[in-house]
Amino acid sequence: MTEDTSADSELSSVPEAADGRHSLATLPEPTWPVLESVVEYQTGWYTGGYDLVEQPDGTTKRYYWAELPPAAVVVAITDGELLLVEQYRPTIRDTQYELPAGIVEPDESFAEAAARELAEEVGFEPKTTELIETVWCTTGMLRHRRGFVLATDLRSTEQALDENEFLNPTAIPVEEARDTIRSSATNDATLEGVLLAKEAGLLTP
Repeated sequence: MTEDTSADSELSSVPEAADGRHSLATLPEPTWPVLESVVEYQTGWYTGGYDLVEQPDGTTKRYYWAELPPAAVVVAITDGELLLVEQYRPTIRDTQYELPAGIVEPDESFAEAAARELAEEVGFEPKTTELIETVWCTTGMLRHRRGFVLATDLRSTEQALDENEFLNPTAIPVEEARDTIRSSATNDATLEGVLLAKEAGLLTP
């Protein structure tokens, strides 16, 4: 499988995830002084806490954050179609159409995680993967980075869902992807992924 080698270097700048894979020390030096950094809540999924920050006017404020492992979002194209999953989200009590996505495991790049998630959720293995872009998400409250990966040259394999995954693979023509996603119940990662792919000229018949 061919992949963009920049995926590994991108992960080197990601702060510590809840599973301890990355160090908070990799965050840049703060422009506003951090007087105290406190972890208040920790699970196997995320860590929550706050930084006590001195603001430019000399006042101090607690800036709360939740820290999650990095995630890969897959823009997978085969036979002129974009692959999606239909998934019920208990958090918002709604069913959405989403790009396949999942957490980057230890020692994985964004591209490697994307290939694994695509196989597990949709039942396709990509021969080629390419990191399109990485972004920080919801920066007012999260320490979480997302990598968007293009997956092509797909071959069918066996779907292997996690015990808490109840989803249905589906597909839409690439030329209809932007309009279909914008008119459907979906999430920010899917909308971002489709728009990035469209801008890059990847969603053409």
